[in-house]
Amino acid sequence: MLSFPFQEVLQTVPKFCFPFDVERVSQTQVGQNFTFVLTDIDGKQRFGFCRLTSGCRVCICLLSYLPWFEIYYKQLNTFADYLAKHKEDDLNDMLGTLREHPVPKPNMPVNLSVSNHLHFANGQVVQDPGSRQLHSCFVAPEINGLPTIPENRNLTEYFVAVDVNNMLHLYASMLHERRIIITSSKLSTFMAFKMADVVCL
Repeated sequence: MLSFPFQEVLQTVPKFCFPFDVERVSQTQVGQNFTFVLTDIDGKQRFGFCRLTSGCRVCICLLSYLPWFEIYYKQLNTFADYLAKHKEDDLNDMLGTLREHPVPKPNMPVNLSVSNHLHFANGQVVQDPGSRQLHSCFVAPEINGLPTIPENRNLTEYFVAVDVNNMLHLYASMLHERRIIITSSKLSTFMAFKMADVVCL
């Protein structure tokens, strides 16, 4: 496992990774992705991108200052596949490579390699002849660009589930700084709504 230099953050993360009573969750519950935000004393936001595995007993969490929802969700799905196939060495290699990779410039393809020297380029899935495994890759998003549908998962889920009148009512309530209560039976849907509301502002 990789070390993390901010131990005080690590002590609070499990509360956000499991914001429910684990004992009450059904073992047949399917995995889902969600996000939380930690704000430090200087106002910097650190995003926690989480993937709950089936049964909600294990949570894979990536912490980043970069709000790259789609990219991290894609990586989390890849990591969950590694765990399901008991490929912990590949998972640790990929995490180490991802952690050491410098922050890419916008629209730059990110090339990651794991122990079997699989390379990623240009947003395509590349299969290394020696590994016979498919891995994911990504292109760094444009920081100043506006989110679009269907590329932005949060906005897409929001626009599918909420009708126009309720969207306008939510938006007006946010502008007037009213308290808003949003409920959902799925944690991933709840978080998508919260993040989409923030994007709309």
